[in-house]
Amino acid sequence: MNQKIEKYQKYLVPAILLILFIAYAILAFISDGTHGGADDIGHYRRSRYAFQFPEFFLYHWGKPFFTALSSPFAQLGFKGIRIFNVLAGTLAAYFTYRTALLLKFKYPVLAIFLIISSPLYTVLMLSGMTEILGSLVLILSIFLFFKKKYIWSAVVLSFMPFVRNEAMVILPLFFIALVWLKQWKAIPFLAFGFIFYSIVGGFYYDDFLWVVNEMPYRGNAQGIYGSGELLHYVKASKYIVGLPLAVLIPAGLIVWLLDPFVKPKKAYKQWSIEMLVAYMPFMVYLAAHSYVWWKGAGNSVGMIRVMIAVLPSAVLMGMFAYSRIMELIPVQKWMKLTVTGLFCTFLVTVPHKLYDIPVPLVGEQRIVKVATDWLSESEYAGNRFFYYNPFFPHFLKIDPYNDALSHQFVHNRSQPETKVEEGEIVIWDAHFSPNEGRLPLENLMNNQGLKLIHVTRDKEPFTVLGGYTYEIYFFQRIMEDDGIDNYEIYKQLLAEILNSP
Repeated sequence: MNQKIEKYQKYLVPAILLILFIAYAILAFISDGTHGGADDIGHYRRSRYAFQFPEFFLYHWGKPFFTALSSPFAQLGFKGIRIFNVLAGTLAAYFTYRTALLLKFKYPVLAIFLIISSPLYTVLMLSGMTEILGSLVLILSIFLFFKKKYIWSAVVLSFMPFVRNEAMVILPLFFIALVWLKQWKAIPFLAFGFIFYSIVGGFYYDDFLWVVNEMPYRGNAQGIYGSGELLHYVKASKYIVGLPLAVLIPAGLIVWLLDPFVKPKKAYKQWSIEMLVAYMPFMVYLAAHSYVWWKGAGNSVGMIRVMIAVLPSAVLMGMFAYSRIMELIPVQKWMKLTVTGLFCTFLVTVPHKLYDIPVPLVGEQRIVKVATDWLSESEYAGNRFFYYNPFFPHFLKIDPYNDALSHQFVHNRSQPETKVEEGEIVIWDAHFSPNEGRLPLENLMNNQGLKLIHVTRDKEPFTVLGGYTYEIYFFQRIMEDDGIDNYEIYKQLLAEILNSP
């Protein structure tokens, strides 16, 4: 590495990363909403209370490795886990840049901006979701591989399925590459994470195959989730990676396929290993998710955010294309540097054109916030309540695991008044209650032990999962049948909403 590159890496790159970290940390603090939705609060809750309930460190849905690393930050509150993701995202950008250097790409600093400024990556850094850490684990594994630290690469990658379960599809790529390079000592370490969690969790679950047996994403998802187009994620690429990278990715694939003909001296093994380790994680992961959504399997709801876990691999493919294109353009070097600098500046603006940043409270989150504001100011404030949407205790700022204050889910869906004491509140929301909770609204409306006391909804309603109009119903437990008609009460409450200023 010559002196100019050393100086460039020593001063410019750390300065860029520091500025980006500070900027996104500020955005994390001033964002009221979160792009991850209720799943976001779910991950935060497991991390926040993992020291109080150690079993959360082994909770499959919460992603054990994510919980382990994020839990110290979560002790500082929801903003703490957001800062964790900002840090993880910044580190992922750094190691993508370092990997671009190892692969001898031109203008490797561009990799930082392609990562950080991918639209969905930007907003997920301002959340508590797991995909950002997944991207860091993947790129660190790739970086270590090309640094020829094969054992460490295998160890790090072995934990990725405990950040994103579907990352299992990536392990065979590294296995093939290690076999090809005859790195026999490193191969067993691809199972290190699985063995580690199997042993640790085996004592808790009394089942050393708990990693498989406790898997939450099994069975057919068409019941409440569904399926869609095979090219669902490709068509959404503008909102996932942005149009610039969406163009560079297929260009990188084409250039890679033509590379042996353009540069015949390049070793076939090196060419193939580069594809297996650097680029194919993104393509295999994309193919797996596309197939699962198309077939309606694996409890997929077609969330485009899942693709962020392999974004560094997509960026490396885009960098490969950009590097080759810059080599072919017959202009002076200073002009190429200027173009690259302007391109980086433009990339920073892309997420802001597609998403509201800072992230505001919108949709379900905004309605739940309105509902909790009403509850906290009403005569029912302080009453124990039953709920489904995890944003309720979050907005009310109460411990969700203090059963004296609240309880998630009613005890009996058929008879929802069961074990609900007089005066306590049952909250039904049109997303979580009928879908994840399997609690039909009729079971509450037709129940003479529950009286409808309030409804929260938009004047211009919107639909959610299952085709339900999003509304929130508050019922109070009553002990005497006074002939209430919850449907008539609903009509009165709805009229008040529609006639309000």
